[in-house]
Amino acid sequence: MRRRISPFIMLICSGTALLAQSPEQVFEEGNRRYREKKFSEAREAYQSLLNNGYLGGDLYYNLGNAYYKLGNIAKAILNYERGLRLVPNDEDLRHNLKLANLMVADKIEPTPRLFFWDYWDGIKGALSLESIIWITYGAFVLVVGSISIVILSQSYQPKKVAMTGGAGSALVFVVLLLVCLGKISDLGRDDLAVVTHDIITIKNSPDVKSSDAFVLHRGVKVQITDRVNDWIKIRLADGKVGWMENTSAERI
Repeated sequence: MRRRISPFIMLICSGTALLAQSPEQVFEEGNRRYREKKFSEAREAYQSLLNNGYLGGDLYYNLGNAYYKLGNIAKAILNYERGLRLVPNDEDLRHNLKLANLMVADKIEPTPRLFFWDYWDGIKGALSLESIIWITYGAFVLVVGSISIVILSQSYQPKKVAMTGGAGSALVFVVLLLVCLGKISDLGRDDLAVVTHDIITIKNSPDVKSSDAFVLHRGVKVQITDRVNDWIKIRLADGKVGWMENTSAERI
């Protein structure tokens, strides 16, 4: 349980209703209920903040813990995953997500992929979006500064140093910009979901009368690849595909 509310939680979506208490007070009330082992009440306090447009890794972490204590592993995993989108390098979130996944009945082994993509995901996950934006901005400032020295300097040596530094800064800036865009793309993804029903039969086509493909249990993370009416087509990490009703999973 986190005892302090993160600064990011202070962001409010436009048009949301104001809380009767400050977000810090509501957050601390949830923590107090959690310490008293009143996990349902703690969950309601944390959820009220989300309902009013507040976001934060600490909030999702505590809400996930409350669901975990209540035995709702699927909802715990869902909130840990949402928290990691905001703070991907949070070790507590990663640790608790790993523990929760151990309780999922289905053990799905991901298909091997090129090492490049693992390396790329590692780079994107090393820092938060805010940190990457600031570092990218710093690299941009160095590029602009180097160009300014090349243009304004009257002697050869400063121009040479500035050109070399500028070329290096430009390369770093381009790489960081790509990482930043990739990070923004990941935060905006709506194709990942967690199965929330206890047991769900996956179909071979979007029809309740279709033949069965396989069975999933709550807590499994899936990728949504298509949608037809109230059905979604999913892909598992091991490559299996099938159709399930949209209400059987909740998007991360």
